[in-house]
Amino acid sequence: MSDYQAALQPTKTLSRTLLSDQIYDVLIDAIAAGRLEPGQRLVESEIARQLSVSQAPVREALKRLAHGGMVLQLPRRGSFVATIDEKTARRTYQLRALLEDHAAREFCSYADDTAVEKLAGVLTEMRAAAAADDLRQVIEQDINFHRTVWESTGNDLLARMWPLVEGSLRAVTTVSNRIYFGSLSEIAETHQPLIDSLHGNDPDVAGPLFREHVTVVWHRVDAAAAGGKAARSTRKSGS
Repeated sequence: MSDYQAALQPTKTLSRTLLSDQIYDVLIDAIAAGRLEPGQRLVESEIARQLSVSQAPVREALKRLAHGGMVLQLPRRGSFVATIDEKTARRTYQLRALLEDHAAREFCSYADDTAVEKLAGVLTEMRAAAAADDLRQVIEQDINFHRTVWESTGNDLLARMWPLVEGSLRAVTTVSNRIYFGSLSEIAETHQPLIDSLHGNDPDVAGPLFREHVTVVWHRVDAAAAGGKAARSTRKSGS
């Protein structure tokens, strides 16, 4: 049986319209749900056979996933589901925390009520996705939320930097959201205080709150790692 037979299950027959986009959706769903695991090789011909399509749209979908940081493409070796090592993940969170703080402060200085209302709409969509246990849509709306903040600051440099941050964000949150939060609804609700802080229009409140929002995941990673080390130490002491 093909490795992809169970992993790749499109919810409907793929049409010819934007075929690579549909394959992208199927693959990212499989990665987000853990059916395609970090480090697993992605063979174009096998994926194409499983989805009954040619290899060209599969190749385009894999390139898009690679651009977003979800897939690693190596010359003469092929494509693999990306893995994020602890050092890279930590640096990603540290840098993003600083930038989120800055973006929130600039939002308070330049954005208007329309931007805050747009964020409230994004949160509504995120809550709906969480209620449906749709991890991929929760991630999409989470990214949409923070992208909207950055793009509403009036700072062109922040807007241009966002695509660089987004790739790492997708790769890390796809793995971390299921592991370090009790539910998808918990993830969604962490965004309400952010909206409240922006609505209050106080950069000295919003900035630190956005920074803490980013680092809370890493605090949970550290706590889990410390717990694992303590458990291993206990087992060794008892042996």
